[in-house]
Order: sequence, then structure tokens, then C-alpha cells
Amino acid sequence: MELKVNSDNENKLLGRREVSATATYTDKTPTKDEVKEQLCKKLNLDPALVEIREIKQQYGLRVSDITAYSYTDAQTMAKLVKKRGEKGKKAAAKSTATAT
Repeated sequence: MELKVNSDNENKLLGRREVSATATYTDKTPTKDEVKEQLCKKLNLDPALVEIREIKQQYGLRVSDITAYSYTDAQTMAKLVKKRGEKGKKAAAKSTATAT
């Protein structure tokens, strides 16, 4: 797998680096763990503070667009990831309630 970093922006307000990359490969679509390992090696990041947000497979190609966040510390990461998880649970509960 070859990983090319397209953009690397620092978001000081949220205490994280927002990385956009493109992965090209010859086999199957790489897993989040494989992408995290390669990204951490390439950018010298702590794997415990990196979150792979999404891997978008381009139809018919062996190319994926990747979005990842690297947080400054574990507390910031836990707080932001928890908030995002709570929003998802509320939305799922709301759609279930309206369906019944």
C-alpha cells in the first residue's frame, strides 16, 4: 500500500491535526488498522491518539480517500469522540421512535 498525504491542517480550536490522504494498493481495501499504522510511520504520530474517520473506496479503482484526526492528548480525544458517539445514538433513537 502506498500512502500519499494530500493535506495536513492543524485545528487548534479542537486540539487536533486533520489529515487527508490517498491510498493506492494492489490487493483489497486496507483496514483502518493498516492505514493507521502507515500514517503513523509516515507522519511520526502516536497511534493511541490517531482516529481514522473514514476510508472512501473509489468505485472500480484500487484507490481510497482517507480522513484521519490526530489529537494532542488522550483527554481531548476522549471528549470529542464521546460527543460524536452520543450524537449518533440520539439520532438512531429518534429515527426508531418515529418509525413506530
